[in-house]
Amino acid sequence: MKKNFFRLILFAMVLMTAGTVFAAKATPDQQRAELDEMRGKVLERVYQKYPGARSAVANAYAYCTISASAVKLGFFGDDHGRGVAVNNNTGEKIYVKMKEVSVGLNFGAKEYDLLFLIANKQAWDRFISGSIKFGSEVSAQASDGVNGGTFADATIVANGVWVYQLDKKGLAVEFSMKGARISPYRTLN
Repeated sequence: MKKNFFRLILFAMVLMTAGTVFAAKATPDQQRAELDEMRGKVLERVYQKYPGARSAVANAYAYCTISASAVKLGFFGDDHGRGVAVNNNTGEKIYVKMKEVSVGLNFGAKEYDLLFLIANKQAWDRFISGSIKFGSEVSAQASDGVNGGTFADATIVANGVWVYQLDKKGLAVEFSMKGARISPYRTLN
């Protein structure tokens, strides 16, 4: 039983690595089209689980969708993802990538979606420049402190930035400290 579970984790790691290799062979236009399609799917899934997210996205200064995967083994964990950030005020799109590392008790593999809500221009500028780094924080409801609005069921991750997370498949057990960074894809922007 234990041997089969480790084989499953190894197989998941190989699939995630292969997906990254195949994505790298696509042209920049193909990659942008794939990320735009992924954005629609992430929004659809989040709206199904959190109906209030639809108005939160519409009223936010900007938002970002990321589809990610994680592998957790022993004391270290590695998450990576990619997506697109959209400024609701200007229509600007920035293609992004995410990298997260964790240290502690980590075990498993999973795929998940993230929807970031960005409250204002300052948070947008920090977010798309890659200067927002965040860890884990738990909150059932968060307020932006400026507009008096709330993003029900979202978790605050940085000043002016909230996130919804939906696990798609897999299992990961974590008791760890995390650090993540989102940065622009230089080749896609």
